[in-house]
Order: sequence, then structure tokens, then C-alpha cells
Amino acid sequence: MKSVFYGWWVVAGSFLLLFCATGAQFYAFPVFFAAMLEDMEWTRAETALAMTLGSLVIAITGLLIGVLMRRIGLRSVMVGGTIIAGLGFLLLTTVTELWHFYVYYGLVLAAGVAGIYEIPNLTAVESWFDRRKSTALGIATTGMGMGGVVMAPLAGWLIARYDWQTAFAFMAGIVVLVGIPISALIMRTPQERKTAPGPAQQETAPARAITLRQALKGKAFWLIAIAAMLWYWGFTLGLTHQVAFAVDEGIPPLTAAGAVGLLSAFSIPGRLTFGRLGDVIDKRYVMMVAASLQVTAFALLLQTISLPVLYLYSGLLGFGIGGLTPILPGILSDHFGRKHFSSIYGASYVVLAVGVMVGPFYGGWIYDSTGRYFAAFISATAITLLAILLIYISPRAKPVLDPTNEQA
Repeated sequence: MKSVFYGWWVVAGSFLLLFCATGAQFYAFPVFFAAMLEDMEWTRAETALAMTLGSLVIAITGLLIGVLMRRIGLRSVMVGGTIIAGLGFLLLTTVTELWHFYVYYGLVLAAGVAGIYEIPNLTAVESWFDRRKSTALGIATTGMGMGGVVMAPLAGWLIARYDWQTAFAFMAGIVVLVGIPISALIMRTPQERKTAPGPAQQETAPARAITLRQALKGKAFWLIAIAAMLWYWGFTLGLTHQVAFAVDEGIPPLTAAGAVGLLSAFSIPGRLTFGRLGDVIDKRYVMMVAASLQVTAFALLLQTISLPVLYLYSGLLGFGIGGLTPILPGILSDHFGRKHFSSIYGASYVVLAVGVMVGPFYGGWIYDSTGRYFAAFISATAITLLAILLIYISPRAKPVLDPTNEQA
């Protein structure tokens, strides 16, 4: 019987690691955000700043991930990241001051999560696939959506039944118990596993891979990376503040937390659908369609607010973001090849992280200044439209093949 191609085991491992990292650290944040606002009496802007700091640390650490992967291996990076992330969650159970929250969430947890987040996982998956690359990336990144489906409502339930300290401790347990065995036993690149090339798997048109320096000199990198940054600016603004916004409008906190889970749930078919489309049509068009769903979501939210509208908004926002996570690494790989992929993807993530950093804080600042989220949601709509324009004018990818790779 034909054995399962090992790349699919890496996809499964990435699914589980992204489930833990994204679900616990990212998608559950709005639930913790609302609970800690009430308990600690901080302002929305200063509380959201923790997400900004965390995104900055993940981006900076991401620049080192490629170097660390080459020097100590993917497995060591991921095991170490899991341990540090677990420690970060445990430290969050002791928060009594705002600076504690910044250090434990924005520094310790974020540094650990970087080791099991998008850059190492999607670099690993990308290294195994050529023909079905976007599909594989789409399947792996559904772990991010599933993490939100499970972790956000779970955090809401734990906070309602116990407190946010207990919920943070529970997140620590999940990350460590799942992350360490998966990282240690499954996650490998082809070079680490020493897979021999097979005739049917070899590339037929070898070409020079593009370096990070060369990529940074071209407009393709900057148009794509800045478009992703603007897209995520709008997305994280909406995600971070949607629970607080819904509660302000009279929707019960647990119900509002459930809408975050719905957002994550709809990102799953979004990742699978857009990931599959990325293998058959121009990835730029896939990104444009996905981003347009985010514009539609904010347009709905600006009209009126009710539970059905909140759910529809969450569904559209989630389905749309599903088009970015598998397509961004795919389009970068198409443009620049695999040899320096981790460095180029890491650089794009630094640009993208600016949007992740600014979005939550900007939304909180608008609310603290005006007492409403209206201007924040208008801004999110406008910058997403700008992202679509930048994607449209970006050049079509001309795949750069690496003759040392032999993956299916």
C-alpha cells in the first residue's frame, strides 16, 4: 500500500499548532479584552495596546525564525516556542497592573507564539509542496480558524464560570500539551527528514531563487506586503473591538463572544475555498475577492446593529480573511521561490504586523476620543478598499523554481 506523503503529516501538525497559537493568543484576545476592561478598569486604547506590542514582538521575532530554523532546526524552534508560550499564559494569571499585561502578553507570550505561528508553520508546509501548494497551505491554516471556533467561546465560558485567570491557565495547558509532542515528533522540513528526490517529483525547469535583498528592491514585494498590512489593519480593528462594541449595543457578553467563534468558523471554508482557488487562478484575484468580503462586512455593521447583523458581519469577515492566510505565502513563493522563502515571508510579516499593531490601538483611540466606533469602522472600510487597489496593480507572479526541491 502506498504510504502517505510526509508533507501531509506536516500539514496536519501545522493545523494543530496553529489551532493552539492563533486560537489562544489571537482569537481569544477580544474575549479577554472585554473581561479585563471590566475587571481592571483600564481604557480601551491602553488595553488594546497589549495586542499591538504582541504583534510587534511576533514580527521582530519572525525575522529571526528563518535563521534559527537553519541553525538549530524547525523542531527545536517549535518546542522552545511552545514552552515560552505556555510560560506566558501562566504569567498572565498573575496580572495586577497594566505593565504586567504588556510584559506577559506583549513580550513573553508573543515571543513564544512566534515559534509556533505562521512563519515556521507555513514555511514548513510550503517546503513540501509545489503543485498543490495553495491547497496545502489552506488546509494547514484552517487550524487558525478552528482555534478561534473553539478557543474564543471556551475562553468566554471559562471566564463566565470561573474568571479570566483560570481561562489563561487553561490556555497554557492546551498549548503545552498539544504543542510539545507535535513539534517534537512531526514537524520537519524535507532537508531535516533527508527525503530523497523522486523522478516524478523533480522540477522540470530549474531557475535561480531570488534573495531577500533582491525581493526588497522590487515593487511586487512592497505592493503585496502593504496590501496585506492594510487588510489586517481593518481586520484586527474589527476583531479586537467587536465584543466590546456588541456589549455596548446591548448584546450579552457570552453571546458576543460566540460571534467571534462564528467569525473563526467561517474562516475555515474561506481558507479551503480560497486556497483551492489559488492553485487554479491568479492569486491576486483570489485576494481581491476575499478582501471585498471584508468591505461588505463593515458596510453592514455601519448600517445597523443587531444579533443577526453581528453574526452576518462575523461570517463575512471570517470567510474573507480566509483568503489572505493561505494566499499570501503562496503568492510570495510564486514570485520569489523557495530557497529564501522564510526570510522573505518573515520580512512581509513585519510589514503586515504594522497593521496588526495599529488596528486594535487605533480602534480603541477612536472610541476613547469619540465615545463611538463609527469612525473606526469607516476607516477600516477605506483602508481595505486601498488594499484591494494595491493588489490589483501588483504584477503577476512568474514562478521561480528551485532545482534543489523535489516536493509534490
